[in-house]
Amino acid sequence: MDPVIALKEARVLVTGGAGYLGRNLISELIRLGCKEVHSIDLQNTQENSPNITFHQANLLDASSLSDLIEKIKPTLIYHLAANLNRSRDFSNVKQLMDVNFTGTVNLLTALEDISYDNFVYTSTSEVYGGKSMIPPFKETDDFTPASPYSMSKYCAEVALKTFSEIKEKKYTILRMFNFLGANMPTNFFPSQLKEKLSRNEDFPMTLGEQVRDYLYLSDVIEALLLAGVTEKANQLYNVCSGQGISIRELAEKAKIKLESKSNIQFGAIPYRSNEVWNMVGDNSKIKTNLGWSQKDSIWKYFEEK
Repeated sequence: MDPVIALKEARVLVTGGAGYLGRNLISELIRLGCKEVHSIDLQNTQENSPNITFHQANLLDASSLSDLIEKIKPTLIYHLAANLNRSRDFSNVKQLMDVNFTGTVNLLTALEDISYDNFVYTSTSEVYGGKSMIPPFKETDDFTPASPYSMSKYCAEVALKTFSEIKEKKYTILRMFNFLGANMPTNFFPSQLKEKLSRNEDFPMTLGEQVRDYLYLSDVIEALLLAGVTEKANQLYNVCSGQGISIRELAEKAKIKLESKSNIQFGAIPYRSNEVWNMVGDNSKIKTNLGWSQKDSIWKYFEEK
């Protein structure tokens, strides 16, 4: 079936629908003609429309969640909701495991008797973050987490695989690398950089030796859409460009793009403990299996108003 037709006919559930990625995914689903989209989020700041219903719900409230899923009966699930705390502080483990692991288990349990076509889970490239890992990271590489956050996301991956095998359900796991795009939250490095450079203000940062793999938002959304309608069940994919760029080079080129007079203060901020120095992925599998390809340049972000 044509992917667009498949999406139009789907009854889609997006957890974390009020978040940055969730909002943009829902907008694209509606643009493509999807007739029924449901968003679940702790926050409910948006109004329902003819094609979108927003539900304020907590994934940790298993009983209420189960009742809601029974009413929605989704045929396609995008599980984006997560606690994104990437601190290396191990005192955060319980909070992260509660949301990212237990919340996922509660959602899967609520879906046990629901017949759906696919469960798409957004994981993280940080599961490759240990010092022993050599980039570009492949989906077959070992799990070596860099933080409690990546540990909790990997545990949720395992829960999804186990549940799906036992219940004979379909899933797709997407390990997200770095991405940027219009109106992204201000707590990310690219948005902080762009804001300061646009105002010609000094920008303190580390020496910028860390290498990252960035995509523009539209290419990430395309990966999500293709993952949702794929007939290749129970697979894991990296969502990445396959190319690395140092944080220093990103800052220097952004300054040129924005014609900024800012002083970028390299070395003003120390590196965090357990820093991941090179986070670049191999994207050959998602290209081969899903027909995905990178279409937009990351520099588009610094050209947008």
